[in-house]
Amino acid sequence: MTDSEGPLRARGMWRSVPIKPGAALPASLVVALLIALPAAAQIAPRAGGTTPVVTGDGPPPTPAVTGDSTVTQPAMPVLQSPALGPLSAPDIPINRPFLGGALPGFANAAPGLGVAGVDTPFDLGNRPYAIRPAIGVEVLATDNVFQTSVARGDIVTTIAPSLEAAIATTRLTGTLRYTPALRLYATYSSQDGVDQVGDGRLLAALVPGLFYVDVRGAASVVPTFAGFIPGSGQLVAGSDTMQTYTAQVTPFLVHRFGSAATVQAGYSFQYSSQNFTDFSQSSPEFGQSGPGSAENYTAHRGFAVVRSGEDFGRLALQARVDGTKYVGNGIYDDSHRFITALETRYAILRSVALLGEIGYENQEYSGTSPFSISDAIWSVGLRLTPGPDSIVVIKYGRQNGFNSFNLNAGMALGGRTNLFATYRETLATTLTQAQDLLATTTVDALGNPVDSQSGAPAVLINPFLGLSDTLYRMRIGTASLRHHWPRDVLTLTGTWQSQDPMTSANNAVSVASTRGTYATLSWGHELSPRTTGVATAQYGRVSGQLGFGQPGFGQPSQGDTDIYALSATLMHQLNEKLTGTIQVAWTNNTSSVANEGYTQGVIRAGLRRTF
Repeated sequence: MTDSEGPLRARGMWRSVPIKPGAALPASLVVALLIALPAAAQIAPRAGGTTPVVTGDGPPPTPAVTGDSTVTQPAMPVLQSPALGPLSAPDIPINRPFLGGALPGFANAAPGLGVAGVDTPFDLGNRPYAIRPAIGVEVLATDNVFQTSVARGDIVTTIAPSLEAAIATTRLTGTLRYTPALRLYATYSSQDGVDQVGDGRLLAALVPGLFYVDVRGAASVVPTFAGFIPGSGQLVAGSDTMQTYTAQVTPFLVHRFGSAATVQAGYSFQYSSQNFTDFSQSSPEFGQSGPGSAENYTAHRGFAVVRSGEDFGRLALQARVDGTKYVGNGIYDDSHRFITALETRYAILRSVALLGEIGYENQEYSGTSPFSISDAIWSVGLRLTPGPDSIVVIKYGRQNGFNSFNLNAGMALGGRTNLFATYRETLATTLTQAQDLLATTTVDALGNPVDSQSGAPAVLINPFLGLSDTLYRMRIGTASLRHHWPRDVLTLTGTWQSQDPMTSANNAVSVASTRGTYATLSWGHELSPRTTGVATAQYGRVSGQLGFGQPGFGQPSQGDTDIYALSATLMHQLNEKLTGTIQVAWTNNTSSVANEGYTQGVIRAGLRRTF
């Protein structure tokens, strides 16, 4: 379908961190003001309206109506990143609306499956930049605000202003989405707070063709405990959440030696943080948070890349040196990660290329069980590019001290079906994994992070196995199949995760290798040009096992847990700038540990006004 056939959008769910608000306006008065407010800023026109999307942690992670819609790109030339990614990347970028591209990254970045952000396509039209402010109000009622076996009900009002901005010129390109959300609890006012949620990317050509600066960042509030399925519509109280931040500033130089070679060198300053709020460590009645998961660090990363040019014909060579020094406590105390490697690619056919890599790595981490690796790395693989919008990369080799298989695929199966599949093993913490993904992802037309190679959906911090301060050997496999008709979208997704602890910052907690699987089936249907409905069914399972029999490895075991979730969402465009949303969600959590299971029902209604 075209953009004009689906002028709807949806609100997501926001979580709290403890910043005590002052006196707040009643929700009814705020709603009245929203309807009466005149347009405060002029935004870029969108071709034929907007496309409704259901994303984030509230409504399910399936676009309600996307069809064959496209986003008009700026007519004027815009900056494209000259950054050199891996040789396995496609020669022509696939579905890369944000032209900043991907920086060279560590090969162990593990893409997840899901979406982040809540919005509609932001079309610049013929303008070099645009700004779109909005504000939303949501009233939510639940019978189990703390997700415990002893249910406590509450009504929660959320007021969420937001700001979107985009720029595309020959010197600057980037996007920004920022939504601070004030949440007010009618009964448990100790949970009141402000969420910081947003993401942004900016690429600046300070000296075109030579010197660039890439700036990226993201903020989110995610559950600390395992068993939360992305897109389930669950409410998680502030006592069971963490505020997370990831950011990196990367100046780099690029120089091309004609058709012989290209050289790139750069430095990246990185910051990562995941922190509890004060009330998260209070009385156990306020949730299931485990101690020892708060952490933050800064890092200094340097990299240099040399890639062969067209003179080598079918053969491509790339040498890289990449190292990061961490500054922090716990496992980051005097820790580092260093990799040097030579990559090769030989094109047998236009659509078939052989891949190879050989090199050396040195990694060292502190914590309860200091851990280090000094070993050779290698891999062999195959890259298939059967079409301009399809790629399959398959590798097998050794890195991070173990042999592993790697898959990254994005396939267009006909004109209406898309298939994505990924599998990767990595050595990382929650925060280093998020930093790696921040460097190796781009954004789609809706602002959601996607893998820069295959276009597969990526989630920077996946909360399904919970957050911790532990270095894990992580295994993540994902698959997503989406088929769309003129008025319907059917999506089936699945994710398998496994993590084994290597070392931790905390001596007080004893666990845990964990395994988890979850699947989502979602159907979106356009009832009318102004109204869209979405129905979602989800199932997940988490298995927790004791770790090495010593303290300091993540979160306490919660036993085997099964999660069932159902939700139904209705979105209606009241006028050109005002959209209403109603959602009903139900979650049932069954645990093998006594008194750990719960059932939660949620009803939410919201209005969102753009200006």
